[in-house]
Amino acid sequence: MKIKLDDKLTAGIILVLIALFSFIFLGFIGFKVLFGMLLVFFLPFYLILDNFDLSRSEKIVFSSFIGLGLFPAIVYWLGVFISFRLAIAITFALLVITALIIKRTRKL
Repeated sequence: MKIKLDDKLTAGIILVLIALFSFIFLGFIGFKVLFGMLLVFFLPFYLILDNFDLSRSEKIVFSSFIGLGLFPAIVYWLGVFISFRLAIAITFALLVITALIIKRTRKL
């Protein structure tokens, strides 16, 4: 039996299992932290990479590693000048806006 990440059902089952285990072992706080990490670290870079010709598994892996490396770096350097909560919000918004701009310009 071969498991393909291109299947949306398989990816959904994997996410549900990860959420379930984080809830069982870490409680509701662990679930919130996991959901926040997926939302903040993973989602903006997945949206950016979604504009390019990559397979779904490549987008997932690349956005995970890019998100873990680049997002905290941007937040840190922006947080030197302003508060870190505001830096997180601004960085997230800028990355999502960047993904939308790339999507719009690639369609033209």
